[in-house]
Amino acid sequence: MSHIRTAQEINRLIQLKRRVKITLMTVIIFAVAILYFSPVLYMFLSAFKTEYQAVSPSLFFTPTLETFQKVLSDQNMYGFLKNSLFQVFVGTIICLLLGTPAAFALIFGKFKNEGTSGKIYLWFLTTILLPPVAVIIPLYTWFQAFNLIDKPIGLLILYVGFHVPLVVWMLHSFFSDIPVEILEAADIDGCSRLQQLLLIAVPLVRTGIIAAGLLVAVFIWNEFFLAFNLTGNQSATLPVYMARFREQQGMFVAQLSAASTVVILPAVIFGWISQKSLVKGLTAGGVKG
Repeated sequence: MSHIRTAQEINRLIQLKRRVKITLMTVIIFAVAILYFSPVLYMFLSAFKTEYQAVSPSLFFTPTLETFQKVLSDQNMYGFLKNSLFQVFVGTIICLLLGTPAAFALIFGKFKNEGTSGKIYLWFLTTILLPPVAVIIPLYTWFQAFNLIDKPIGLLILYVGFHVPLVVWMLHSFFSDIPVEILEAADIDGCSRLQQLLLIAVPLVRTGIIAAGLLVAVFIWNEFFLAFNLTGNQSATLPVYMARFREQQGMFVAQLSAASTVVILPAVIFGWISQKSLVKGLTAGGVKG
């Protein structure tokens, strides 16, 4: 009987330790999450303050929509919004149209020399690691020579060039999971390479294409450095608008917070709606077998 009680006590002790460990890990995770989320929370709260309230941060204040009214009444903002939407939608579509067949060709294409596919794929990977600041001077020189400064098409070319390797990198693993026998059977049935891509491969890697498109859209939406240095008032995007808003009008914390809240809101809503597809796309390509 004492042996049974001892076993029960040991079992309770193990369960107690497990609960304490889980509770401790939960507290640590929430603490880290709050720490990382605190700047966003500060920005969101400051957006509902007046400029006087925002200068002296406080958790207790009377919310007001006055700052949002000032920001949304600025007609210049909608021009920058139009430029951002153009770059996001057109840039994402072009990146997918170019990157998808490129990744397919690297996996199933026939090259004259063995190892060419791996070398091209490695080149795409090294391109992803290239920081924009390293090439800003030659880019600015070329933009001046071809009259692309402050032109939407010039910024679009750069966004496509910088993000096509990202699409190739993501879809490469997805295409590599497709059994070669499926395409060989389609080849025997008379399907061309284009038909194999559109009718067989693309439906099989649809999740990866969605995930790649979402990442490209987010990166283009948030990009600041290239747009700030290579555009003016006509083709600048929303991140540039916020930077100029702060420089031209001074340190208006409440208005800057309201503008930032308006800018990140579409990305947050879109990401929340499509988070399942994004997580599935980011994890599915890494599973082999």
